[in-house]
Amino acid sequence: MISNVSTFTWITLAILIVIIAIALKLKNRSKKDTFLILGLVDSGKTSLFIKLRDRKQVQTHTSMKENEGYINLEDNGEPLTKVPIHFVDVPGHEKLRFKFSDFTPITCGIIFLVDSSTCAKNVRSIAEYLYDIFSNKDVIKHNIPTLIACNKSDMITALPPERIQTMLENEINQLRNTRTSALDHQDSSSGTDYVEFLGYENERFKFEHLENEVNFEKCSVDKNEITEIKSWVAEIYGRL
Repeated sequence: MISNVSTFTWITLAILIVIIAIALKLKNRSKKDTFLILGLVDSGKTSLFIKLRDRKQVQTHTSMKENEGYINLEDNGEPLTKVPIHFVDVPGHEKLRFKFSDFTPITCGIIFLVDSSTCAKNVRSIAEYLYDIFSNKDVIKHNIPTLIACNKSDMITALPPERIQTMLENEINQLRNTRTSALDHQDSSSGTDYVEFLGYENERFKFEHLENEVNFEKCSVDKNEITEIKSWVAEIYGRL
């Protein structure tokens, strides 16, 4: 009889431990304390992640999987936050970048890197990626703030953030018209997904029309000119 009671007690205890572990995992998973690092291939995403994590510059290659970790955010040796920050660097390859949506339920901020020196020729691809981000249900629901970091600003061919912002607004405006027009001509029974209309109807698209906060800053990861990025992350995290 004692043996049976003892066995039952151990089984009950084991079940409780499993339940508590699952509950803690779900709680952590639902906590919105993650910063996503997004952008096209060669925009400097992985270099930024490594610079923040290791505080040094290394040669990187096109990532085929996410880089993630908790990083102590510092500026000149001074901590900017009381606790380490969770960063996720999502691959920029066209067939992999959609994975950013796996992390938006736990995201509190997005850092989107743009190569300032090649933005003119890649503006369409950048605009398409940004449209997908700003149309994401979690980004919309939680008004996730976004920093568009204009990288490689030290290069001769680099465009200033103001010019990049105007180019992207014009491109997203055209893209918005194309996407909504294409959907209007689809058969309603085709099952096509709803396309989020960004901005205000009957007005040209502006980033300021979005519900979530969008900022533009210039930076150079290679030159370690990333103070604005770190300050922005610290500010957003401080609001949590």
